[in-house]
Amino acid sequence: MIKLLATLVAVLTISASATAHEGFELGIGAGTTHALTSDAFRQASKTGDANQYWIGYGFDKNLGAELGLDSFDFDGSNSQHQLISLAGTYTFLPQHMVHPLVKLGVGSVDSKDAAGTKTTGMSAKAAVGLEGDFKYVSVGALFNYFYAEKAQSNFEKVTAMIPALYLTIHDSREMASVSKTDSPAAMTTVKKDTDNDGITDDEDKCPSTKAGIVVNAFGCTLTEKASVKLQVEFYNGKSTLESKFDAEVKSLAMFMTKYLNTTAEIAGHTDNTGKATSNKTLSQNRAESVKAALVKAGVDAKRLTAKGYGSTQPLADNKTAGGRQSNRRVMAEISTVVEKAK
Repeated sequence: MIKLLATLVAVLTISASATAHEGFELGIGAGTTHALTSDAFRQASKTGDANQYWIGYGFDKNLGAELGLDSFDFDGSNSQHQLISLAGTYTFLPQHMVHPLVKLGVGSVDSKDAAGTKTTGMSAKAAVGLEGDFKYVSVGALFNYFYAEKAQSNFEKVTAMIPALYLTIHDSREMASVSKTDSPAAMTTVKKDTDNDGITDDEDKCPSTKAGIVVNAFGCTLTEKASVKLQVEFYNGKSTLESKFDAEVKSLAMFMTKYLNTTAEIAGHTDNTGKATSNKTLSQNRAESVKAALVKAGVDAKRLTAKGYGSTQPLADNKTAGGRQSNRRVMAEISTVVEKAK
């Protein structure tokens, strides 16, 4: 018996970890005794009275232990029993004001029959119940099951069921009651979204994206390609930019003003009429003419490069008048990766 009790104490001690429910409690309970087996004892017994007393200690919000004294009798057989036991307790849903609990323990029982004969034997008990916590007291109901070995001279083994009500006194238990902050609605935390992109800060890998920008599932900017093309044509042997191409020049200038990270090469070309050296110079002059128009439209000259290619890069067949007209040109193409707008 001593070894068994020592083992139980050791197991409970090893499992202990202090939390808000750590502390001692004193308990008292009362109920009625109902014999279960053996059949002969159950028939000879009648309902009796039972009292329970214990001192308990909570290791954490769930696990505890208690040393208890249970006294009960059976009126029909005039038998009396006192059980001293060490029990482990486990509380379910301790954060709620009302919660279930279980107890399981072993100990020794002293029994006395109607003739005054006393016997001592091993015993065990188990209990399930429902408890309501208040700040300094708890109240509850337990269904206790008792097993007593060598309980009487006539009946070696006795089992009984004892329903009981009880009261415990303990340290303050603020966590045992359900407050407004414990309710599911109050426990729902509003997660912060600093950049208002629809991705909360705890999941946002890019927490400072600009407003009006499309983001991916990680809160980072989605991008897309933006581009613009320029193609203007010139009369044969001329490098003067005609006014009919002002819209094309303005479109390119606006694009570069919007995307300040862009630069552009202004490429001048000619047909194959004339000498290569002359065509090279003419194509350069055409490129410089368009560059000057872009600078006038507001583009920083440092972002523009004018380069003449002469007749080395024909766009169309120089054997036809239409092909030669197409080859007397200045071209520019700019593309950049930009943030995708909503």
